[in-house]
Amino acid sequence: MDPDALIASLEERFREHPVRRFLDYRISELAEGRCVMSLQFRPEFDNSTGAVHGGILAMLADTAIACALATSADPEMNFATANLNIHFLRKANTAVTATATVIKTGSKVCVGSCDIHDPEGQLVATAIADFVLHSSRK
Repeated sequence: MDPDALIASLEERFREHPVRRFLDYRISELAEGRCVMSLQFRPEFDNSTGAVHGGILAMLADTAIACALATSADPEMNFATANLNIHFLRKANTAVTATATVIKTGSKVCVGSCDIHDPEGQLVATAIADFVLHSSRK
């Protein structure tokens, strides 16, 4: 599937999902095992110090890794986050870009990573997540 069609497919799949509507992220790149998405800073993301709340960054990392995984996992399989470990490295007080990569696609567990950068290219946070594959979508 070509990259634009893949982005359109994921946008359609998650259009009405509450996390999608809340974060209002934009997918700028989607390829086999890779997803790049951006998030604009909004007042509801403020952690009361003028920075993006860590929970928002974790949600973005989880979502970016899931989208990357959706490009490489069996389309008949569903998956859920089993573990997410994130390191916050510096304050993010502007828009951010998340770049996620699938590290391993197993038969039962998949692993991915995500780096989140600010517009100047500084690393804001880095995460790794495990996803468990489970029942087919029907």
